[in-house]
Amino acid sequence: MNSVGTVQKGARQQPKLGKGVTPAKALAQLAALGVTGALTVVGEPGGVIFIRDGLVNGVESPAAPSVDRLLTAAGLVEERVWETIPSRPARALVEGGHVSATGIELCALNALYDAAYFVLSTERAELRFAPDIEHWLGADCTVTADQLCDHVVRQRHILDEVHPSDVTDTAAVRPVLRPGLDRVLVSGLQWEIVLHADGHRTPLELAGLLGRSAYAVTLDVRRLAAAGLLEPPEPPEATEPAEPAAASAPTAPAAGGAEAPANGGADIREVLPRRVPGTFTFEDPPSGTRRHLPAGVSALAVLPGAIDKAPDDSLLKRIRSALQSLR
Repeated sequence: MNSVGTVQKGARQQPKLGKGVTPAKALAQLAALGVTGALTVVGEPGGVIFIRDGLVNGVESPAAPSVDRLLTAAGLVEERVWETIPSRPARALVEGGHVSATGIELCALNALYDAAYFVLSTERAELRFAPDIEHWLGADCTVTADQLCDHVVRQRHILDEVHPSDVTDTAAVRPVLRPGLDRVLVSGLQWEIVLHADGHRTPLELAGLLGRSAYAVTLDVRRLAAAGLLEPPEPPEATEPAEPAAASAPTAPAAGGAEAPANGGADIREVLPRRVPGTFTFEDPPSGTRRHLPAGVSALAVLPGAIDKAPDDSLLKRIRSALQSLR
């Protein structure tokens, strides 16, 4: 028996999800039914996959910045514009001259694939399907379920090739103070990561702060860790042995000694960007939290991804044509 069955309701088929099915398998079977709706993946990190006539039209996850955040961070659409845009705003953004049709399609595809990695990697997820719900952006870009699942498999393989340890994927990271290299050539994104990795932010929080692809940040964090430029913080157990010193103080009350480290930790914790309630949108980072980069970086060691040029519009069009030919 299939994990995803159907029950008859009027003249339409309504999918019924079984227990224990993975998000990827549920997506494949829902796509085979040619349904339109939203597959919600409840778990960590979880998210929502939007399906239109059996094709994936959008993916959202709390782990990945959404299209609006990416467009705003790239300087293509100002924050005030989103307050005046109607629902399903893709066409309005193009007609208003804020972004080209090619640009918004590629941004939507980037956000789709980025979020899909985290949604389809959610383990022990609870799955729910709601029919006739479409993605809020209203873009025309679609990919097949097979394309999406194959892409996620390749993403996992690339991560393991770069650095086999996944400890930096979810841990707060910080730069190594003495990397053992005189000069290093890094990409712009890698430099932003090093600059903002403070021992409190995880790769996903860095992606939200910077408005960059969460998968790309995770990948570059692994590259930086493999090069010895980033390290995860020490395990909490290694920083615990402070109790004997507190106990040796003859007159200090136990309660007062316990409060000091807790308050101190709260003082140094920086404010991180928060998602707008009920949406998958990050609020703008607090002013002053995103630092500017110093000019000029000399090269001795070159990290993968460091040689990076911004694509021109003709290249974007060729990429779009190639993606369409894969359908």
